[in-house]
Amino acid sequence: MRRLIPLLLLALAACQSNDPRAQAKALIASRCAACHVVPGVRTAVGVVGPSLADIANRQVIAGKFANNRDNLIRWIMHPQAMMPGSAMPEMGISQPQATQIADYLRTLDKP
Repeated sequence: MRRLIPLLLLALAACQSNDPRAQAKALIASRCAACHVVPGVRTAVGVVGPSLADIANRQVIAGKFANNRDNLIRWIMHPQAMMPGSAMPEMGISQPQATQIADYLRTLDKP
């Protein structure tokens, strides 16, 4: 139950926001922020993984896969299935959540 409270608070904040991308930002804050810098997500200041600024303009994901929506969704959901041994962990992200995150990340086309 303790683990659910922060997620419930994030979801509530997303519902009350005027930002149409608030739900995606809340997911990023709870699942990605510890490892990545993500513009537009105040708490996403991690330095373990690469910054996701300008990800929409990159040619590849993880140095190997074409940067398109389907691959990005698959990568977010199952990075270890795509690249076993990668530093990107399985985060238990569902398809709808991965789609929201990917769609937000694809708006990040400026450094």
